[in-house]
Amino acid sequence: MREFTARCVRCRHRTGFPGYRCPACGSPLALELAPVSAADCRPTPQAGLWRYAGLLPRTGHAVTLGEGTTPLLPMAPPRHDGADDHVNVHSDVHTDVHIKLESLNPSLSFKDRAMALAASAALDRGLDGLVLASTGNAAVSAAAYAAAAGLRCRVFCATGSRADAKVETARAHGAEVELVDGDYSDAYAAATRAEGESWLNVTTTYRNPLLTEAYRPIAAELVEDLGAVPDVVVVPVGAGPLLRGIWLGFTDLRDAGLTTSLPRMVGVQAQACAPLVRAWNAADWESSLREPVAVGPTAATAIADALRGYEDEGLLTLAATRDSGGAVVAVDEPAITAAGRDLARRGVFVEPAAAAAVAALRISAVPAPHTSAVPSRWRAVAVLTGHGAKEPSALAVLAGQGAEEPPIPGRNA
Repeated sequence: MREFTARCVRCRHRTGFPGYRCPACGSPLALELAPVSAADCRPTPQAGLWRYAGLLPRTGHAVTLGEGTTPLLPMAPPRHDGADDHVNVHSDVHTDVHIKLESLNPSLSFKDRAMALAASAALDRGLDGLVLASTGNAAVSAAAYAAAAGLRCRVFCATGSRADAKVETARAHGAEVELVDGDYSDAYAAATRAEGESWLNVTTTYRNPLLTEAYRPIAAELVEDLGAVPDVVVVPVGAGPLLRGIWLGFTDLRDAGLTTSLPRMVGVQAQACAPLVRAWNAADWESSLREPVAVGPTAATAIADALRGYEDEGLLTLAATRDSGGAVVAVDEPAITAAGRDLARRGVFVEPAAAAAVAALRISAVPAPHTSAVPSRWRAVAVLTGHGAKEPSALAVLAGQGAEEPPIPGRNA
């Protein structure tokens, strides 16, 4: 595993861990990890996230519930195509599409990778437990991994969140759920006040720089399963640490000499709440992110994040996307609905936010691979972030009931 330090992304001030904001300028922190060798990037006999332990920040503990090594499936054409709303991603003969089922992690979302690493770090430091603001997948995941590690878990949930099912699941794992009057930003502030010497804040924006690092092994898993680097990786994004973490994993493989190419990273947001898309297309990212975001009805609540109160965190995702030669795109509700139905008819049931990744493959703005001449077939991977079983809007979408009312700004997916 890799030694690491925390450094400010803006002024480069170095600080200790756990730390959440630069003490000099207040900007987000990122971890700087020691370089990796080819041996570090290869799988080990360890279980769960730790199968690729050499890509991760060093911890003394290795909490796991069997997360990681999720299935990668080809998106073969459906056996029947009579429905008008099918998303036939194979209409483009140049595209060979696979789906990465992060929805099949133990708590049914990609958050489990981050919480396995966070729980291990909390045990290393003798902390009481994990604390976070969440209305969804992160609450369930943090509660499950805290329980597995013998830690306490405190979840701050806004009273207007409409997240009863997931909150009750977190309680079933033993989490202490504290309701906060207001919206997600109020819950975020409450979790921030609670972080300290005894609690590790695992709010899954970029609040805790450790969490992003847990997604590096996804890159290694994709190369292992495909036998090559994919040309394009499509990721649903709220604040976007998942996209950045996968990108960092691919740069590790290149730096270790195991690969020579890198994929284009494509971030996907719901058109109803797309601050990163707006910033991506603006001349000044920072100014755009600080402008108020209109939030409309969307079924993809897990990525409907207005970034209010932590706007600078979006810059990390935009920078990773730019460095990869990728793009950030928006998909509308009909496209999300069609993609969700198409996946369900293939036997894959996901939350609408995950279906957005497949919907994005129909957008011409998704860039072609890094090559002067596009090959006859190029590989795209859509990362499916969460299962439909925990998301009531997933069934509503399949039933044709349309999008939800405007979500609470800042869902932190």
